[in-house]
Amino acid sequence: MSYRHVAIIIPIYNELDNILTLIDLLLMEVPGANIFIVDDNSPDGSALAIEKSFGKNKKVHLLKGVKKMGRGNAVFRGFFYAYQKCPSQVFVEMDADHSHEPQLVPHLVDLVTPDTVVCASRYLKKSKITGWSRTRIIFSELSNFVIKNFLDSPLTDSTNGFRAYPKKAIQVFQKYNLLTSNYLVLSETMALLTN
Repeated sequence: MSYRHVAIIIPIYNELDNILTLIDLLLMEVPGANIFIVDDNSPDGSALAIEKSFGKNKKVHLLKGVKKMGRGNAVFRGFFYAYQKCPSQVFVEMDADHSHEPQLVPHLVDLVTPDTVVCASRYLKKSKITGWSRTRIIFSELSNFVIKNFLDSPLTDSTNGFRAYPKKAIQVFQKYNLLTSNYLVLSETMALLTN
């Protein structure tokens, strides 16, 4: 199956140890998809390594930042660039640190409809979190509790950045100025789309 209709957006900052392997895995797991790496001005040489390894691959696109702008801004920059450059119908957002499994991307994509955003969750019965400190788990659980109960979110995990959006959602984002630029943007975008 070809995924030419899919754009995968990956914000990075100092992901030299992870990004090349992730790109290789995505090229295998999601053949035909366009992969947009948005480098938030990493000082570790991530961008150079991507250029050396994938510079001739027309499915891998590198957007380099001139200063650190935050995860939210990097993702939106990738969304808007991909929207303009490719005939994508589905836009996947994921992290570069291998916390989001490339083999799950086709499953997210298959569930997207023109009016449905698909969000992976770390808080379903069969889900588990590995490699997190107790503090990070508590912060995530508390954030999700607040968002679910005070913003009336239907999601079990509003703070997870492994999502698939229809083209229509990107059109909504284009009319909106972000209030946050860090990980809070994950909750902000869902609040925007559910209102």
